[in-house]
Amino acid sequence: MKLLSYIKEYKYTISLVVFSVWMLFFDGNSALFMYKQYNELKDLKTQERFLSLDITDMTRQKEELFSDDNKLEQYARENFFFKKKNEDVYVIEEAVD
Repeated sequence: MKLLSYIKEYKYTISLVVFSVWMLFFDGNSALFMYKQYNELKDLKTQERFLSLDITDMTRQKEELFSDDNKLEQYARENFFFKKKNEDVYVIEEAVD
């Protein structure tokens, strides 16, 4: 009987506390879920900025390579070991311990 009168007296406060706890921890859009989503969004935006700079750099390199045949030839020789006729290419690798 005493508990029932207590509940009647503080029904709005109890309802507010129960609703707040439900919304913070158990709801599909809970505060914890929103916090995790916010951190993931922040990480993805950082990754987007990094990749955007990388794309810009690669585009600049591509334009640089295809603008001059000498640069393209130098790139092919250094990275893919292309060679001219009557040339030998020696690849020297350092030993990994």
